Amino acid sequence: MPENKKGGIKRRDFLKIIGVVGGTAASGCSPDPVQQLIPYVIPPDTIIPGVPVWYASTCRECPAGCGVLVKNREGRSIKVEGNPKSPISNGKTCARGQSALQGLYNPDRNRTPLLKNSSHLFEPIGWGKAEKLLQEKIQEIIKDGRSNKIVFLTNNVTGSLNSLIDDWLNALGGGKHLVYETFSHEPLKEANNITFGINRIPSYEIQSAKYLLSFGADFIETFLSPVEFANQFSKMHSYNDESKTMGKFVHVEPRASLTAANADQWIDIKPGTEAVLALGIANVILSKGSSSISIGEASSLNRLVEGFTPDRVSTITDVSKENILQIAKDFTSLRPSLAIGGGSAITSTKATQTLVAINLLNYIAGNVGETVNFGDSLALSNVSSFRDMESLVNSMSNGEVELLLLYNVNPAFTLPSSLKFDDAIKKVPFVACFSSFMDETSEYSNLILPDNTPLESWGDYSPKEGVYGLIQPTMSPIYNTKSIGDVILSVTKGIKGFENHFTQKSYYEYLQDSWRKINSSVTPLKDFESFWIEAVENGGFYRAIPPLQVQLSQSVYNIDFSNLEPKIEGNGEMYLISYPSYRYYDGRGANKPWLQELPDALSTAVWDTWVEIHPDTASKMGVVEGDFISIESPYGTIETQAFVYRGIRPDTVAIPIGLGHKGYGRYAKDRGVNPISILPVAMDEISGGFAWLSTKVKISKTGKHDLLVRTQYTTNQHGRKIALATTLNELGEGSGHHHAAENEEFDLYPPKKYLSHRWGMSIDLSKCTGCGACVTACYAENNIPFVGKQQVAKRREMSWIRIERYFEERDSKDGFETRFIPMLCQHCGNAPCEPVCPVYATYHNPEGLNAMIYNRCVGTRYCSNNCPYSVRRFNWFNYTWPQPLDWQLNPDVTVRSVGVMEKCTFCVQRITYANNIARDEDRSLRDGDVVPACAQACPTEAIVFGDLKDRNSRVSQLSRLDRGYGVLADLNTQPSITYLKKVNWDKA
Repeated sequence: MPENKKGGIKRRDFLKIIGVVGGTAASGCSPDPVQQLIPYVIPPDTIIPGVPVWYASTCRECPAGCGVLVKNREGRSIKVEGNPKSPISNGKTCARGQSALQGLYNPDRNRTPLLKNSSHLFEPIGWGKAEKLLQEKIQEIIKDGRSNKIVFLTNNVTGSLNSLIDDWLNALGGGKHLVYETFSHEPLKEANNITFGINRIPSYEIQSAKYLLSFGADFIETFLSPVEFANQFSKMHSYNDESKTMGKFVHVEPRASLTAANADQWIDIKPGTEAVLALGIANVILSKGSSSISIGEASSLNRLVEGFTPDRVSTITDVSKENILQIAKDFTSLRPSLAIGGGSAITSTKATQTLVAINLLNYIAGNVGETVNFGDSLALSNVSSFRDMESLVNSMSNGEVELLLLYNVNPAFTLPSSLKFDDAIKKVPFVACFSSFMDETSEYSNLILPDNTPLESWGDYSPKEGVYGLIQPTMSPIYNTKSIGDVILSVTKGIKGFENHFTQKSYYEYLQDSWRKINSSVTPLKDFESFWIEAVENGGFYRAIPPLQVQLSQSVYNIDFSNLEPKIEGNGEMYLISYPSYRYYDGRGANKPWLQELPDALSTAVWDTWVEIHPDTASKMGVVEGDFISIESPYGTIETQAFVYRGIRPDTVAIPIGLGHKGYGRYAKDRGVNPISILPVAMDEISGGFAWLSTKVKISKTGKHDLLVRTQYTTNQHGRKIALATTLNELGEGSGHHHAAENEEFDLYPPKKYLSHRWGMSIDLSKCTGCGACVTACYAENNIPFVGKQQVAKRREMSWIRIERYFEERDSKDGFETRFIPMLCQHCGNAPCEPVCPVYATYHNPEGLNAMIYNRCVGTRYCSNNCPYSVRRFNWFNYTWPQPLDWQLNPDVTVRSVGVMEKCTFCVQRITYANNIARDEDRSLRDGDVVPACAQACPTEAIVFGDLKDRNSRVSQLSRLDRGYGVLADLNTQPSITYLKKVNWDKA
């Protein structure tokens, strides 16, 4: 608002504001000056003020290709949700998908074409000049007959853009298109080729399995398609209250990853010995005659595995004989089962043999065609190998690359320093980059032609055979950027002799022409216009692909299992595991502050890197949490803080990938370390894939110490009964006890009367995996500010929902159990915060919400002191969003100012919106009409919201289950949230 010199509002300005926009503007909390209000002269057809427009598109934050719906208000995209029609996302998202908006509105985006000048600094130029430069460079190369020295390096592009690039390079005379993904799973393809003669990555049907055995595949985090797999895993592994059954999950890996933390059993195998264990399990199954294959085939395969007896396998792998026998028994008795492998973190030089062994397990148990579907294979099958990248670096070093074009890749960060990509790219005469951001690789470019983000572009992406995902712009481009497809077409029209090579005037036309081919091949009877409109509305075209009938290939009998010891470089004592981050993936998410401030599920650390170290190892070294540790390999040294974690072997240390950027914007630069930088150029012997597990390191104390900034420093519940669990046997005996909210007749005070609704929530702890999608969705929906590392260290984080993590003791053989519990305002029927507020800013509304009136709040914080759940947040500052990050703010939610207390509102704005729709349609609210942001995002459907007064609503039915309880309900807070106890398998 306009201020006078003393800092108050001028009376005249106040009256002006009242006259122009009514009293609502005067009562707001924003300190910003009022801008001139200009109404639409001719309102756009698609914009109705206050009414959102939804655009279906495809997420490109990772190769999974989830279908999304993007909410647009008054021309701005403000929220990403999953597309219920997409068979990949099933209406759900992960934290990275929610954060796509912070790529769109990132203040450090490249805003216009840039040219590196003679001083090696980038200066802005117009598109005309930029395209002309590229045209001239290509013209020169063609003229000299060196077209084969053009290399186009992209991430996993499919469909129209892939065709356009290949067509373009062929037309120019034969450049090379390399498709590079940091985690490209070459050993998985090669193992399938050896075992079944199919060089593809299959789809896995986790939801159909009764028993899941994972060899380091982090399918809840980054492996292939995490949202899809998390949803399937929830169906497979969560307790079914009707049938009283659940699937069993065993995870084999040297460290307890987030995926391992959700397993019924984590087996801490010796690094690099997974193939031996898989063959040992196969040996037991075949020798006991419990396989699903013919006697002849079993006999032939038995010869491959006969040397892997349980005793020998136990000695090599550090897995007990009892565990080996139990897994073999369960794998064939709990049918159908599924074994998966190929997680990047434990990919060694023997990765292909490991995955062949896992394939054999699936084959002898009869899983191929049932839980393994080769018909619906993944597009990741088409990416180039690490060996190809090594070859590219050699070509660049030898002067064999004249023009390097880069799109959505950052090899200077994601390739090991020992490969010397940085030195090689300096020898390329001209590098043009289509990057939206100034990352480590863009810095080496001569010319930057900034691409539109996926939320501003037309395009398509097909993550697997049965899914043709469409990408459509959800708003107009923010900056002077241009889609890569339009740049290619425009540049081609300016090259002599190629002016008429493409008949399309725009990439949109090229995209439509590509989809005409899809239309004629899959729905030939439907006219294209109808097909196209339907596809755009649905976010793509989807069809079911039947499983492929596969046979065992004869080449599998030629594989050599005699030497399965991987090559490990370095003479240190500790194995180094570099694992993909479910927040940053390979580092591409590091420039998004929501992901930086999302606490890691296990360490709960934010805005930094750490090294996981076992308590015994830490004790021997005299290391405590927060000490800086030096990690030294033959290829370099990095330093980071210790996180003392019992979920890792004493002979192993682990560091997440994703941080350690030298550029990439203000949120990523100079935070944490990059473990890839100290890895060797090691490859899987058979497939040529990068061997991530290939190094032993020396670790030592540096003498430095600082607080490792986390959001939760306790690891146990101290007897407070917060995250509860039960077992299958206990539930069968009916020992679940319902929470105190049902016993209102024993209260001293009469029960509260609710008018039409009492809003409540059910959270199933058997389904919650701790992934944090709900946390980021809440940030996005409710205008929650990120505060940075220093403020989080002072316990001033602002999240309205948090994931608490507790480690529970099991007996010494089974280690420990991890429990996750989402904690948010419980909207108590008898809320301790309400009677202590001196200004009645927090009160109980007639629909059961513990509501907040921000304008009344004077910041006494009495409510926070009185809340046993610690879910209220205080604004210590007027937090700001650097432009244009503030464009993402939800206009339905007030932006809070300094001195105001805030907390979860059950997304009251969504309740109001649903009420308005129901009123306009002259009907009452239906169950499912209101879905808060956390419940909508949750990939495992752990959170259910609804009306507790409606006895038939889903939330009411779940809240009455025997497993239900209220956290700290003994305090008689009468929470509106019912938690359902986590269910564990009984000991065998």
